[in-house]
Amino acid sequence: MRGRAIIAVALFVALFFHAPLAAHIGSPDVFLDGLAGPYRLLVTIRPPIAIPGVADVEVLTTTDGVRDVHIVPLPLAGLGAKFAPVPDRAARSSDDPKLFTGHLWLMTAGAWQVRVSVAGDKGEGMLSVPVPTLPQQTLAMTTVRRAMLSVFMFLLAAGFVAIVSAIAREAKLGAGETLDRRAKRRGRIAGSVATVVIAGVLYLGNLWWGVEATAYDRYVYKPLLATPTLLANGTLRLDLHDPGWIGSRRMDDFITDHGHLMHLFVLSPDLDRLWHLHPDEVAAGRFEQRLPNLPAGKYDIFADVVHATGLPETVTGELDTPALGGVPLSGDDSAWSSTDTSDTKIVWVQNGVLHPKHLEMFTFRVEDQSGKPVQDLELYMGMPGHAVFVRRDRKVFAHVHPSGSAPMAAIDLAMPGANAHAQHQMGTPSTVTFPYGFPESGQYRIFVQVKRAGSVITGAFDALVK
Repeated sequence: MRGRAIIAVALFVALFFHAPLAAHIGSPDVFLDGLAGPYRLLVTIRPPIAIPGVADVEVLTTTDGVRDVHIVPLPLAGLGAKFAPVPDRAARSSDDPKLFTGHLWLMTAGAWQVRVSVAGDKGEGMLSVPVPTLPQQTLAMTTVRRAMLSVFMFLLAAGFVAIVSAIAREAKLGAGETLDRRAKRRGRIAGSVATVVIAGVLYLGNLWWGVEATAYDRYVYKPLLATPTLLANGTLRLDLHDPGWIGSRRMDDFITDHGHLMHLFVLSPDLDRLWHLHPDEVAAGRFEQRLPNLPAGKYDIFADVVHATGLPETVTGELDTPALGGVPLSGDDSAWSSTDTSDTKIVWVQNGVLHPKHLEMFTFRVEDQSGKPVQDLELYMGMPGHAVFVRRDRKVFAHVHPSGSAPMAAIDLAMPGANAHAQHQMGTPSTVTFPYGFPESGQYRIFVQVKRAGSVITGAFDALVK
């Protein structure tokens, strides 16, 4: 009974409100560019704002000959991932025959996947898209909606009292009889009792609603908390804490994504400096990183981790530091400043005006000093490139790859034994493309990182989303 009540509250929130969610900060939608057998698919999944809730799914094929697309939700791992229910058939768009859309119920919070099955002239194929389902928040009713519901409630209550009073007053009247004092008295008594009953029902109902709303509040996603500490030797220590969300999250179950347990991004206030670092785990929930040279100041930090369940989380914090003469960068660590110069240039091949809630393919060309496309790019942590999309007010942060916004560790869990991102590891062309859609309008900065001759090259681009 209590579970059904929580579902009722969740559905009410889902029907009447809208707010952004995030495994990435403020960027809830999942984008994946992958292969379903012989078919290349661009998949967009917009998770629901409340769980249980309905996710919107868009599947864009890049070739003709696709006849049917079916979609089905499954847990990302465990026994539930092995027993798929009957899939839903996605509807082909009347405007674009390559676009298929559908809607799926996601019933519990955690790590899920949407399995996309394709049938066409080239045979059949399947692609699984990891989707974190995280209840976002509970919002109060708007004043107008509250007033409307109050009026309806008053009318229903008044109607109930009037009906009960009329029944008690007139039920015993014969044909042609008029009301006497006893009948009127019965009506008043019955009306008074009905009023007390209605008042009690409303009072108890309000208490019930408050209890269930409080229970759902505890169900709303609470991200991991990070406590950054700067040690005397210039080491940054990050302690991760579970604030308590639908049970206890483990702090010792992180899995590698692109070869690292954590991807740490340090951003300056004006977004004119970026550090992409990879701290080591020294204890459960504790990561440490010897910092490179840092000017004195206050920096925003964003740390990406992935649990063994496939659930990704982005942890945020602030670092206030004096000037550091730190250690040289090594391995996959990188740094960028707006004052840096390089013989390699990254150029954004723009498509036009940018709009929120719209899948875009962000293509960047890498050129040498003479302006010619380079032919010697290397894979950077297993990918042709990495990108970070961050809004100027820091309310949106997303770490994106050429395969999309889903972490590679979660993709491997969704499709064990299948290299779903093989197409992005084949060769290193002079261009790199990232599928992404801005969640909201605003001013953004896009950081793009590629690797050439053993060095990480970073480009920064400003984007206005109208």
